[in-house]
Amino acid sequence: MTVLSADRPSLDPKDDLFGHAPFAKSLADSICRYPGSDGLVLALYGPWGSGKSTVLSYVQHFLEQRPENEQPVLVNFNPWWFSGQENLARAFLGQLQAVLPAKSEKFKQLGDLLADFAEGVGGLIDLTGVSGGAGGLIGKLLGRAKRKPKDVPALKDSITGILQKAGQRILVIIDDIDRLTPEETRQLFTVIKALADFPNVVYLLAFDRDVAAQAIEQQSGLPGERYLEKIIQVPFELPPVDRVALRAALFKRLDEILGDVPEGSFDQSYWTNVYHDGIDALIQVPRDVVRFTNTLAVTYPAVRGEVNAVDFIALEALRVFLPGLYDVIRSNPDKFSGHSRDSRYDADERTKEAFHTGWAQALPHHLQESSKALIERIFPKTGRMGYGSDWLAEWRRNLRACHPDVFPIYFRLTVPPGTIRRGEMMALLSLAASPADFGNALVQAKEERRPDGMSKARALLERLMDHVEKDIPDAHIPEVIQALFDAGDALIDPADERGMFDFGNVSRASRPVYHLLKRLSADRRADVLEAALRAGSAVAVQSWLLKALDEEVTKAQEATLLTADEVARLKSVWLERIRVLAGESSFMGHPELPRLLATWNHWGDDTEVRAWCDRVSTPDEGLLNLLPKFLQHTRSQTMGDWAVRLQPRLNPSWLESYIDTAATAARLRRLQRDDKVPNGAREAVSQYLTEFEMLQSGENPDGIGAFDD
Repeated sequence: MTVLSADRPSLDPKDDLFGHAPFAKSLADSICRYPGSDGLVLALYGPWGSGKSTVLSYVQHFLEQRPENEQPVLVNFNPWWFSGQENLARAFLGQLQAVLPAKSEKFKQLGDLLADFAEGVGGLIDLTGVSGGAGGLIGKLLGRAKRKPKDVPALKDSITGILQKAGQRILVIIDDIDRLTPEETRQLFTVIKALADFPNVVYLLAFDRDVAAQAIEQQSGLPGERYLEKIIQVPFELPPVDRVALRAALFKRLDEILGDVPEGSFDQSYWTNVYHDGIDALIQVPRDVVRFTNTLAVTYPAVRGEVNAVDFIALEALRVFLPGLYDVIRSNPDKFSGHSRDSRYDADERTKEAFHTGWAQALPHHLQESSKALIERIFPKTGRMGYGSDWLAEWRRNLRACHPDVFPIYFRLTVPPGTIRRGEMMALLSLAASPADFGNALVQAKEERRPDGMSKARALLERLMDHVEKDIPDAHIPEVIQALFDAGDALIDPADERGMFDFGNVSRASRPVYHLLKRLSADRRADVLEAALRAGSAVAVQSWLLKALDEEVTKAQEATLLTADEVARLKSVWLERIRVLAGESSFMGHPELPRLLATWNHWGDDTEVRAWCDRVSTPDEGLLNLLPKFLQHTRSQTMGDWAVRLQPRLNPSWLESYIDTAATAARLRRLQRDDKVPNGAREAVSQYLTEFEMLQSGENPDGIGAFDD
């Protein structure tokens, strides 16, 4: 399990990832070498997340490593802890009162003095240096001071004397100043200005100079920079983090989170390009590394193995650092995912260019070019180079965000129900050496239903096409072909066919075979197919492929996978196989029976098919089982009508090659009259007789509008 990285400063220089330690040691040495006893205010400037708190921790560490007589007394004050309270002056002096007497006997006398001083001075230090400038809260404090008057100058002199006599340097470290409200920021600096002249007290302040200056200007109208210059004696700019160190820290953390990416699924070259195209520009300070990698630690486990790790890192970087652009991508999948299409009109190209120019111009100016380069790398269709549909299989195989099927996973941050996970696909491919296991896995998947009602087998067959070129070893190609030629017909499922344009699982099972054949040498293809034909029972899948090969050699316009003689030989093998299977009782129940009979009739001896049909239909029960196999349903819809009508069809002329249609009509009338037609055959019988009568009267049941009434 990946552990989140807390957004807190590093405490030990040995854990320094960003080169802060040498600077912190130099700063600690400077504090110790300061020769005077006057109060001193040092400032450490740096933007949010740049490592100021870490430097302060390292300074404290190095001071604590020095000989005891050289160590200053450390007082940590974080004004953010007291944000929203009445008076930061009281809080600050209260912290000194709590810490100093406990640190040394020399400061024991300071306890009561600091308490009285805090009570006396707390309400007198307002934000402008003039009584009343702090508003209502300060007014209340002034009221309290009047009720309990203190001799503030005398108290301050007493405190000064004790500090002078102690001869012990005190280092007050104040962090997170830039987290305060503008009013509290100005109040704190006023406190420091008023108390900065205590002897032997050194202040080390850490804040974003621009934020503090703006806060002071907002509250007082005074020039913020000039105001700070009057308080800060020694300013330090936090050295910029070395880019090499920043990248190393990011890569180390990424390796902890994504280090178990399956071997071979991480494209180092692609990662290098994506990182330098756009991610690098987004990572500017150490806190960026923490924020970003913490996000990945939460979001990546849910989609591990189902997304391209590089694309996911890039899109999560946009979600963290450029959420506006991330939302544009998420809301416009058609503009980013998919392949390039030839623009028929210049207006199409102008519209596309205007859209992508729009989101780019909305980005910070310094990130526009890098972000555009990043998007073009992740989503190739957004660039000017053309990427056609032939890229889709490769993109889905690599789980790229630019594939429309994979795109939603990146933005849902979970795998949708029913989606084929990469692990499932890899598990199937791992069975390639065993035809029985490979086929059984597909048959079992047919029993699993997706939320849309389709079987998981359909999705597996479609995804299999993404892997036929590279992920099935050459040595296992015959086994996979054999598995599909044996189990393919068991995958036929009406629920997997959506309308007349759907290919069906017969086609889905035969396509991988065709493309696997391409990988075999020409002299092996026919032999591998023949062996699979003889060992398999999926005659529908087999015939589908053989028809494609037959059509290919018939056209002969280009190089073909097989020769005409080889196709003829394989068709003969298929006929042998179907004759064997036709002798089994289960053949009648084959979901593709009409197509099989038509193919058998076309490639073989039509008398064989006629004889088989005569044999199975001679008993009335056999006829009533055979006839529904040819029943079809067409869809029709009247103009302006929402309702869709299903029209049963069974034209006796379709069966003329198989049966005596007139004699069959007479038998069916008798069976109807004697009420011997079972429920499962009634629609087929009724439609057969209806269309037989239409033919007898000269009507064409297949004609347009034949069933409009």
